[in-house]
Amino acid sequence: MVNKFSHIGTAIVLVGLLTLLSDPFMLWMPSVAQMTVLLGAAVLACVWAGFVMYERSGDEREAFHKMHAGRVAYLSGIAVLTVALVVQGFAHAIDPWISAALGVMVVSKLVARFYSERYR
Repeated sequence: MVNKFSHIGTAIVLVGLLTLLSDPFMLWMPSVAQMTVLLGAAVLACVWAGFVMYERSGDEREAFHKMHAGRVAYLSGIAVLTVALVVQGFAHAIDPWISAALGVMVVSKLVARFYSERYR
């Protein structure tokens, strides 16, 4: 149970820091505060990646739930990046990091699928 609370707490704090980084309320954030929030978001993203890497499933049902959650997260990421790419395309100011992130997601999914089919 404690493990679930640490996962949920880490996700909430990470999303909060990412929201602060986007400055949604158009408040001026000094560069020192911005860098501190950026460091916190980067550290929490690494902690979250550690949670994802080391999660284990006990039976087939848990494995199915883990696969389903991964698929939903992947499709959500693809959708958000695609919408961001289209919106920025209409504004004639496409950020190359969005294109790169979208490309890395697609290529990594393809490579992972080919690897799992080959070495099953």
